[in-house]
Amino acid sequence: MKKLFYFFAIFASATAFAQQNSAKSVVLVDGMLASSTLIAQDKKNVQSTNTYKSTNLPQNLKSFESLAANGITAVKVKENYYDKISLKELNQGFKLEGNTPVNFDGNMITNTDLIVLGNVLEHMEVTEVNGKKMITISTTPKATSASALK
Repeated sequence: MKKLFYFFAIFASATAFAQQNSAKSVVLVDGMLASSTLIAQDKKNVQSTNTYKSTNLPQNLKSFESLAANGITAVKVKENYYDKISLKELNQGFKLEGNTPVNFDGNMITNTDLIVLGNVLEHMEVTEVNGKKMITISTTPKATSASALK
C-alpha cells in the first residue's frame, strides 16, 4: 500500500511540475520577445503592463497572434537599454540558416525577423527536432532533479 501511495505522490508531483509552464503567456517588451524575470528584476523601469487574451489582441499585437494561445503580456518600459538581437542573427551565430524556425517557450516561431531581448538567451540550446537543428529558448530555467526535491 505504501508503494502505491508513493507512486501516486511521485506521479502527481511530476504532473504538477510538467504543467507549470503549460499556461505561460508570451511577454513582449516594447514589441520584443522577453522574459517575465526581466520585468520582475527591473520593476523601476516598467512604465505599464497590459495582459491580453488571444481573442482580444489590439491591432499592434496582431502580428504575434500565433504566439498568443496563452495570452500576451505587453510591457512598455521607460528606457529601453536592454541588449537585443533578431532570431535570424541568433541562428546565424550558431551557424544555422537565418530562416530556421526557433522554439521559444514551446512556440514555434517562423518569423526570424522578430527581436528578442538578451536576458532570454540565458537558457537556450541547439536541439534537433524532426532531424533538423534549431535553437530552443526557454524563459524559465529547467529544474534539476535535486532542486525539484527541495
